[in-house]
Amino acid sequence: MADRRLIEEWLPLAALGIESTRERTPMTPFPAPNRLHVWWARRPLVASRAAVLASLLPADADRQSFLHALGIHGDPVGALRALDEARRTGKRVANPYGYDRAFTHSPDERDRRWLREQLGNFGDGPVILDPTAGGGSIPFEALRSGFDCLANDLNPVAALILKATVDWPLRFGEGVKRDFERLAAEWRQRLQDRLEDLFPPSPAPDRIDLTYLWARTVRCPHCAGVVPLSPNWRLAPDGNGVRLLAEVAAGPGSGERRCQFQMVESVDDQSDGTVARGDGRCPFPDCGRVIGGGEIKQQAQAGKMGDQLFAVVFKEKVEYRTKGGHLRHKWVRRFRAPTPDDDNSEEIRARLAEKMEEWTASDIVPSEAFPEDGNDTRPIQYGMPLWRDLFSPRQLLCHGTSVEVFRNCLDADRDAGNLTEIRRAAYGYLAVTLDTAIAYYGRSCRWDITTSRVRSSFDRHDFAFVWSYGEMAMMATGLGYDWAVDKTSKCLGELAAFVPQPADGTGLFPGKTAEPAPSPQITCAPGDRLDHLDDASVDAVVMDPPYYDNVMYAELSD
Repeated sequence: MADRRLIEEWLPLAALGIESTRERTPMTPFPAPNRLHVWWARRPLVASRAAVLASLLPADADRQSFLHALGIHGDPVGALRALDEARRTGKRVANPYGYDRAFTHSPDERDRRWLREQLGNFGDGPVILDPTAGGGSIPFEALRSGFDCLANDLNPVAALILKATVDWPLRFGEGVKRDFERLAAEWRQRLQDRLEDLFPPSPAPDRIDLTYLWARTVRCPHCAGVVPLSPNWRLAPDGNGVRLLAEVAAGPGSGERRCQFQMVESVDDQSDGTVARGDGRCPFPDCGRVIGGGEIKQQAQAGKMGDQLFAVVFKEKVEYRTKGGHLRHKWVRRFRAPTPDDDNSEEIRARLAEKMEEWTASDIVPSEAFPEDGNDTRPIQYGMPLWRDLFSPRQLLCHGTSVEVFRNCLDADRDAGNLTEIRRAAYGYLAVTLDTAIAYYGRSCRWDITTSRVRSSFDRHDFAFVWSYGEMAMMATGLGYDWAVDKTSKCLGELAAFVPQPADGTGLFPGKTAEPAPSPQITCAPGDRLDHLDDASVDAVVMDPPYYDNVMYAELSD
């Protein structure tokens, strides 16, 4: 086309920047595509929609109609100024925006009618291509706007995310959500039967153990004491923490020198951290010497780095009386020191050993070596040369069992001839659920003292080594696998609510119709070899260029 497009003349950059920030405001739900499956360079939905629409609309398109189609239904710049003034003066101010976050608005009939008027020269409708689609923000917004899209990515994890985000919700609507929930319930029950005894029962009926906190350990080369390594021993922002009780046994050189742990409620009572800038510090009072970073890595690479449980996070049911004298109860999060019954590591190692040969042969556990030519080799430096070493024995046993049960369910459906397209999509979402569990259940998951929860392995875009990590009780009701299933189900429902639904009333939200329904096409190939596309078949290429070595997509995705 010879005429100029809106994106060549004007974009509301300030408004888009503010709305992109609002899209990911802390303490508010992130968009469903972001929560469904981790990806490391997600573009804001509102900015992606702006790029798609502005690449198609003529340069003289009405700007207010454009803003409305984006979901910007007020003055975000003025609202931000009002918030800044309130912060400066200390005066509280109600939400000055006056409208919901822009990404929550799907183009309505008014927007679609205006777009049809503006884009009539595209015949059957524009076709958008994103050759490096990644997490799918651009094709997702093309679909929400009613356009056909071609989405491609070289990475197979990204290709799966694209199917789960922009293809299956549009094709199957409520049906795939129901099928997924039934399949997940069956899978979860089978896991319960095989894994529930891996997590010791709580000592009392009014207590529920939620999270186990572990520290990596090495032997002090000077006194032979087992040193738990943690930069600090804080557990919560209110002063709850840990005090180390170092048992010197028979003195330096004694093999029984270990630390016990005491829960304290004041920062002043907490022990100092035992590692900083890669160097350790021996906590035993008759030693206290520095353990060099080279020594720590050497022990780790020799298979001598261990794990020691230092705290258990639990919820306790407590009673209280209201002002009116009524007896009520609530669940309160607390911390306790570990007991001998909490650590069943030896039993778990034995059970894992029984399965490891079979799982390795059937490719259930990742036995490949961590890549030595990646731009982050800390797992290798700290004694984790294989992918499976990123997980403790209990974590690996849980993940291996979850994959084994997944395959058993899949084989049974295949043998029974039940693998319809919608059932395959349900298995795709169950695979997404397993990925969620893997991301939040590994040795790279730190305990966040501010939010009192376990953080994902992908807190950062690298493989940062974590000295102390949190381990969820994966079989606890409402936690672990239950939480992962619920997260996938909620995201699936929200995705179906966002994308256009069939006009025949079969979708999740029959009132939201699109005539005709847009169509996505997902491919997994190099972006410069899309030879399946016909000449002159694409109206606009909208892409966010890849970051190459800046983000280690391949290693993180593995």
